[in-house]
Amino acid sequence: MKSFTPSKLVRSKINHAVLAALVGLSVNTAYAADEAQEIEEVVAVGQRLKGSAGAVLQERQNQAFVADIMGAEQISRTGDGDAASALRRVTGLTLVDGKFIYVRGLGERYSSTQLNSMYVPSPDPTRSVVPLDLFPSDIIESLSVQKSFSPDMPAHFGGGNVNIRTKSIPTDFLFKVDIGTSYNTNNSDTGYFYEGGDDDWMGRDDGTRALPSEFIDTFYGAGLEGDINTTLAERQALMSALDWNISATEKDVDPEMSFSVSLGDRFESEMGTFGVLAAVSYENEWEVAQEKSGTNLGSLGCEDKCFAQYYDGTSTEQNVRWSGTFNIGYEFNSNHKIELTNIALHDMRDRVRNRNFYDANETEEGVRDLRRVDVVYEEREMFSSQLKGTHNFTDFNNLFVDWYAGTSRANRDAPGGVDAVFQRNYDDGAFVSEQLQDVSATNVTREFQVLHDEVDTWGWNMGMPFYGEGYELELKVGGDFSEKTRTANNTTFGITHRGISDDYSFGSRLDEIFAYDNINNDAFYASSTGSGIFDDRTTDGDKYSAAHKLDAYYFMADYFLDNTWRITGGVRWEDFAQVSVPFKAHSNLFDATTDELAEVAIKEDDFYPSLAVTYIMDEEMQFRLNLSETTIRPDMRDVSSTFFVDPLTEFLVRGSPTLQSSKLKNADFRFEWYMASGNNLSVALFYKDITNPIEMVELAGVGGAAPQLLTANAESGELTGIEVDFLTDFSFISADWSSVFLSGNVTLSDSSVKLGINDSDGVDSLFEQQLKDALDADTVSNIVTNDERRLVGHSEWVANLQMGYDSADGFHSTSLVYNVFGPRIIVPGTRGNEDAEEKPFHSLDLVYSYFPNFNTKVKFKIENILGQDKEIEQEGLSLWKKEEGTKFSLGFSYEF
Repeated sequence: MKSFTPSKLVRSKINHAVLAALVGLSVNTAYAADEAQEIEEVVAVGQRLKGSAGAVLQERQNQAFVADIMGAEQISRTGDGDAASALRRVTGLTLVDGKFIYVRGLGERYSSTQLNSMYVPSPDPTRSVVPLDLFPSDIIESLSVQKSFSPDMPAHFGGGNVNIRTKSIPTDFLFKVDIGTSYNTNNSDTGYFYEGGDDDWMGRDDGTRALPSEFIDTFYGAGLEGDINTTLAERQALMSALDWNISATEKDVDPEMSFSVSLGDRFESEMGTFGVLAAVSYENEWEVAQEKSGTNLGSLGCEDKCFAQYYDGTSTEQNVRWSGTFNIGYEFNSNHKIELTNIALHDMRDRVRNRNFYDANETEEGVRDLRRVDVVYEEREMFSSQLKGTHNFTDFNNLFVDWYAGTSRANRDAPGGVDAVFQRNYDDGAFVSEQLQDVSATNVTREFQVLHDEVDTWGWNMGMPFYGEGYELELKVGGDFSEKTRTANNTTFGITHRGISDDYSFGSRLDEIFAYDNINNDAFYASSTGSGIFDDRTTDGDKYSAAHKLDAYYFMADYFLDNTWRITGGVRWEDFAQVSVPFKAHSNLFDATTDELAEVAIKEDDFYPSLAVTYIMDEEMQFRLNLSETTIRPDMRDVSSTFFVDPLTEFLVRGSPTLQSSKLKNADFRFEWYMASGNNLSVALFYKDITNPIEMVELAGVGGAAPQLLTANAESGELTGIEVDFLTDFSFISADWSSVFLSGNVTLSDSSVKLGINDSDGVDSLFEQQLKDALDADTVSNIVTNDERRLVGHSEWVANLQMGYDSADGFHSTSLVYNVFGPRIIVPGTRGNEDAEEKPFHSLDLVYSYFPNFNTKVKFKIENILGQDKEIEQEGLSLWKKEEGTKFSLGFSYEF
């Protein structure tokens, strides 16, 4: 936060207006009063119809470092419902799995996320960054993506830093109500769902799905199968404690419904100005989609290439999201401000899949085929309280001091995961019966996961401007500190098919097979004591605790010379420590020795320099050059050898205990042209050199098991590219066309990563060591198909276009929005197979808004007009494919 008298460049009328409104710069009260009429005049003739795309340009122009910023009005124009969807419109950004942003082709681990410039935890155990779909657009004031490193930002910086800036206290009384509904064309199909709990509409489980206390006591006692004295009655009691009302039943889903309410005001008093803003939102959405996926690519069951296991069927998913914010602000005067921000976010996902299942080892045409039913239920939530202050001491040469303190909690609760395989029997092609799969090694799997993250963060910065003949200088120092702890537990067990008597295994519904009368009937069990009915599949390390601590200090200098040259630079020092401690299954005992814990612990400190040079040719054109060094550190899960399931590919993923941090050298050069009419053009070149990049490689599955991915250090990597961003109206055709504008961006880039596999040199690279440790092998040269390839997740091209129209009378606004990304590697190929790539997805949306009066807004949106499906392809086969459908939305808002 900068709180000193702006330079001559920043003193221009439009700059002063935008900075005062968007960034909240503290300026001298008398000076602001003298300029009030000028500011009003500028707004009247300023950014006009394309203000939604141009309102934040001045902030971008006045940044010392390369950044792209998207304001609330821009998000409203595209109709995006959350931060993740909105950010895919930003130059060089792509969206993966609907949650995670890839900046300039680097995976989500190469970006960092902040909430109001503070670090927040992630409720996703498979990712180190916050899933951005958690943040509804209603609470967002702007999204800032800084693509070049500055010393006042975390040194964990690769592609960029995403700062979600939430709405602050209003400038006047505010009472706004929004309601909406939507319909997806896929939802015309019949879905499959189960009963669930009474509180599902709230996005919360009422305890129906929770792990019964009987199991918790048993796990920490004699164990799930007990000892030789465990009785049938005890096993029956455990079976009866589980919820079995989980059978997939045909269901016609309801349309989406949503609403939000915002209330706020400002109050003047002799003590200063007080402000308050409260907002709540709720959304309940259903989706039915056809989904296909395959695993274990090879030649089993075919002459050429095919998947040994293949799924094809219907996915039915319910999402319930709600959020709440409560912000309080106090301004003693324009130089002293304090604000308290409280945010609560909650997201429930409940999915049932009913799919045909082909298994090359078990499926026999005309004799038997398979059907798989799985249920995934998860609640993700985050609670954050942030207190920050800004102080400008005009009597002390405009010395400014900013400070912040925040505490955040993120939780993920995933109870009641279910996975069951049914076998359909035929006689000469005619259906005879259905039963639980008649293979001794199969189970009805039950899974219960819990994760808690806690983050405390605080920091400060202070600085002072100096003025001389032809120059301005600001010196700034600061400190950032954070502590994070995580506890996670995954409990998995199976109800074995072999433990059930054959006569009772028949049926197509779990609630019928595992009916109360059945599981309490002695004949239900293959053994007279019920022995073998349970298979405890929880492993050592499924429960773990982890923590990290970061202390950072930085120094910066910002120097203006003759309003032509701006040189900004400094250095950041970070002291980082992290450790992850695995526990033995169902216990509080460590699954590692002190020496082993020390081996996986990370302890490092280093300096991270940054330099930005801006040449200001005139009021419209400028050139930027940014150079910096940064790091990407392993996440808590990355150094663990235990497995977790990747939610997109459903592959098992494990880390490497010897994983090291990546080191990056970054260079950015950008030309920017801000025309008086609000039209603008920017062209950027970027380059990144990466030492020990953190990548993934597939480890082939064995015996039909799910394939595995290893997180490991490659030897080196590079990324180069060019970005073009523009905004123009059509007044060059005629004045009548000035109400139409076109904005867009295109990114072209190339990347390469060298893993470092060479068995012939007699020396193991870091990657070879980690791969050999994971496979317990002597050689790994035949494992990976390509020692050199593109980076995982990198798209060689990304494009965004938006055609907008605002009527002269202000009653109508329309935008046609297009987004597409090039193919990107999701799973690197092994054993001669090609890399698995996500195919380009052409997204075309139409947004129309009608404003009957100043207080009312009606919005209509069509998403995915082209009706394209999402697909990951390998060797010409669909590794994963999902129908997206076309979505129609209608919303109404009224501001009192």
